Amino acid sequence: MIIKKRHPLSSKEQKELLEAIREKYPSIYEVLDRKKPIELLETANGEIVYLQESKPLLFRVDGNILPCLRACQEVLEALPKVVVDMGAVPYIVNGADVMAPGIRVVDERVALGSVVVVVDEKYSKPLAVGIVVMDPKDIREKKKGKAVKNLHHVGDEIWKFE
Repeated sequence: MIIKKRHPLSSKEQKELLEAIREKYPSIYEVLDRKKPIELLETANGEIVYLQESKPLLFRVDGNILPCLRACQEVLEALPKVVVDMGAVPYIVNGADVMAPGIRVVDERVALGSVVVVVDEKYSKPLAVGIVVMDPKDIREKKKGKAVKNLHHVGDEIWKFE
Protein backbone atom coordinates (compact mmCIF):
# COMPACT_ATOMS: atom_id res chain seq x y z
CA MET A 1 0.00 0.00 0.00
CA ILE A 2 1.50 3.32 -1.09
CA ILE A 3 0.46 6.12 1.25
CA LYS A 4 -0.28 9.43 -0.41
CA LYS A 5 -1.47 11.36 2.67
CA ARG A 6 -1.76 10.70 6.38
CA HIS A 7 -2.90 13.25 8.90
CA PRO A 8 -5.06 13.57 12.02
CA LEU A 9 -8.63 14.68 11.43
CA SER A 10 -9.50 18.12 12.70
CA SER A 11 -12.02 18.17 15.53
CA LYS A 12 -14.68 19.31 13.03
CA GLU A 13 -13.85 16.47 10.58
CA GLN A 14 -13.83 13.92 13.39
CA LYS A 15 -17.19 15.17 14.63
CA GLU A 16 -18.65 14.89 11.09
CA LEU A 17 -17.25 11.36 10.70
CA LEU A 18 -18.64 10.27 14.07
CA GLU A 19 -22.03 11.76 13.17
CA ALA A 20 -22.04 9.80 9.89
CA ILE A 21 -21.22 6.62 11.84
CA ARG A 22 -23.97 7.35 14.37
CA GLU A 23 -26.54 7.71 11.57
CA LYS A 24 -25.50 4.62 9.63
CA TYR A 25 -24.27 2.33 12.46
CA PRO A 26 -25.77 3.34 15.82
CA SER A 27 -24.56 0.10 17.42
CA ILE A 28 -20.98 0.73 16.25
CA TYR A 29 -21.13 4.35 17.38
CA GLU A 30 -21.93 3.18 20.91
CA VAL A 31 -18.80 0.99 21.18
CA LEU A 32 -16.32 3.42 19.56
CA ASP A 33 -13.88 5.32 21.74
CA ARG A 34 -14.95 8.76 20.59
CA LYS A 35 -12.37 10.58 22.72
CA LYS A 36 -9.32 9.18 20.92
CA PRO A 37 -8.11 11.03 17.81
CA ILE A 38 -8.76 9.56 14.36
CA GLU A 39 -6.30 9.81 11.47
CA LEU A 40 -7.11 9.87 7.76
CA LEU A 41 -4.90 7.83 5.45
CA GLU A 42 -5.22 8.17 1.69
CA THR A 43 -3.50 5.67 -0.57
CA ALA A 44 -2.13 6.29 -4.05
CA ASN A 45 -5.18 4.33 -5.33
CA GLY A 46 -7.51 6.89 -3.74
CA GLU A 47 -8.66 4.58 -0.94
CA ILE A 48 -9.51 6.33 2.33
CA VAL A 49 -8.78 4.53 5.59
CA TYR A 50 -9.50 5.94 9.05
CA LEU A 51 -7.05 4.93 11.76
CA GLN A 52 -7.32 5.06 15.52
CA GLU A 53 -4.12 4.40 17.49
CA SER A 54 -2.48 3.55 14.13
CA LYS A 55 -4.90 0.64 13.53
CA PRO A 56 -7.40 0.58 10.66
CA LEU A 57 -10.83 1.36 12.10
CA LEU A 58 -12.97 2.32 9.09
CA PHE A 59 -12.57 2.70 5.35
CA ARG A 60 -14.50 4.48 2.63
CA VAL A 61 -15.64 2.79 -0.59
CA ASP A 62 -17.92 4.50 -3.13
CA GLY A 63 -18.97 7.01 -0.47
CA ASN A 64 -19.86 4.27 2.04
CA ILE A 65 -18.07 4.12 5.38
CA LEU A 66 -17.37 0.54 6.42
CA PRO A 67 -15.65 -1.00 9.45
CA CYS A 68 -12.28 -2.71 9.00
CA LEU A 69 -11.63 -6.28 10.05
CA ARG A 70 -8.80 -5.00 12.28
CA ALA A 71 -11.24 -2.82 14.24
CA CYS A 72 -11.94 -3.85 17.81
CA GLN A 73 -14.05 -6.97 18.35
CA GLU A 74 -16.97 -4.90 19.71
CA VAL A 75 -17.22 -3.00 16.41
CA LEU A 76 -17.41 -6.21 14.37
CA GLU A 77 -19.90 -7.80 16.78
CA ALA A 78 -22.21 -4.81 16.26
CA LEU A 79 -22.63 -5.75 12.58
CA PRO A 80 -25.08 -8.39 11.33
CA LYS A 81 -23.36 -11.67 10.44
CA VAL A 82 -23.40 -14.07 7.55
CA VAL A 83 -21.94 -17.48 8.45
CA VAL A 84 -20.28 -19.50 5.67
CA ASP A 85 -19.18 -23.11 5.50
CA MET A 86 -15.48 -23.94 5.71
CA GLY A 87 -15.33 -24.78 1.99
CA ALA A 88 -16.01 -21.13 1.11
CA VAL A 89 -13.27 -19.73 3.36
CA PRO A 90 -10.29 -19.98 0.92
CA TYR A 91 -12.26 -18.21 -1.80
CA ILE A 92 -13.51 -15.41 0.44
CA VAL A 93 -10.05 -14.67 1.88
CA ASN A 94 -8.80 -14.40 -1.71
CA GLY A 95 -11.39 -11.71 -2.41
CA ALA A 96 -14.25 -13.69 -3.96
CA ASP A 97 -17.80 -12.55 -3.39
CA VAL A 98 -19.91 -14.71 -1.10
CA MET A 99 -22.18 -17.06 -3.01
CA ALA A 100 -25.48 -18.23 -1.55
CA PRO A 101 -24.69 -21.99 -1.63
CA GLY A 102 -21.81 -21.45 0.83
CA ILE A 103 -23.93 -19.62 3.38
CA ARG A 104 -25.04 -21.58 6.45
CA VAL A 105 -26.73 -18.85 8.54
CA VAL A 106 -28.03 -15.35 7.81
CA ASP A 107 -28.49 -13.04 10.80
CA GLU A 108 -32.08 -11.82 11.26
CA ARG A 109 -30.83 -8.18 11.09
CA VAL A 110 -29.56 -8.67 7.52
CA ALA A 111 -31.42 -6.77 4.81
CA LEU A 112 -30.77 -6.09 1.14
CA GLY A 113 -28.01 -3.47 0.96
CA SER A 114 -26.88 -3.86 4.56
CA VAL A 115 -23.24 -4.08 5.58
CA VAL A 116 -22.34 -7.45 7.10
CA VAL A 117 -19.35 -9.25 8.52
CA VAL A 118 -18.75 -12.69 7.00
CA VAL A 119 -17.57 -15.32 9.51
CA ASP A 120 -16.66 -18.99 9.24
CA GLU A 121 -18.90 -21.64 10.81
CA LYS A 122 -16.21 -23.46 12.78
CA TYR A 123 -14.41 -20.66 14.63
CA SER A 124 -16.67 -17.62 13.97
CA LYS A 125 -13.61 -15.70 12.79
CA PRO A 126 -14.27 -12.58 10.71
CA LEU A 127 -13.26 -13.19 7.10
CA ALA A 128 -14.71 -10.26 5.19
CA VAL A 129 -16.87 -7.17 5.28
CA GLY A 130 -19.36 -6.78 2.47
CA ILE A 131 -22.71 -5.53 1.26
CA VAL A 132 -25.69 -7.84 0.85
CA VAL A 133 -26.76 -7.88 -2.82
CA MET A 134 -29.49 -10.54 -2.58
CA ASP A 135 -32.67 -10.56 -0.55
CA PRO A 136 -32.02 -12.60 2.64
CA LYS A 137 -35.20 -14.59 2.00
CA ASP A 138 -33.81 -15.65 -1.39
CA ILE A 139 -30.46 -16.56 0.19
CA ARG A 140 -32.21 -18.92 2.59
CA GLU A 141 -34.60 -20.43 0.02
CA LYS A 142 -32.92 -20.43 -3.41
CA LYS A 143 -29.31 -21.05 -2.43
CA LYS A 144 -28.16 -19.79 -5.84
CA GLY A 145 -26.18 -16.74 -6.96
CA LYS A 146 -24.05 -13.97 -5.45
CA ALA A 147 -25.31 -12.98 -2.00
CA VAL A 148 -22.65 -10.64 -0.55
CA LYS A 149 -20.24 -8.37 -2.43
CA ASN A 150 -16.85 -8.69 -0.75
CA LEU A 151 -15.39 -5.21 -0.11
CA HIS A 152 -12.65 -6.00 2.42
CA HIS A 153 -11.18 -9.36 3.39
CA VAL A 154 -8.45 -10.98 5.43
CA GLY A 155 -5.13 -10.52 3.66
CA ASP A 156 -6.04 -7.49 1.52
CA GLU A 157 -4.09 -4.18 1.60
CA ILE A 158 -6.18 -2.64 4.39
CA TRP A 159 -5.93 -5.77 6.52
CA LYS A 160 -2.15 -5.91 6.09
CA PHE A 161 -1.66 -2.27 7.09
CA GLU A 162 0.39 -1.82 10.27
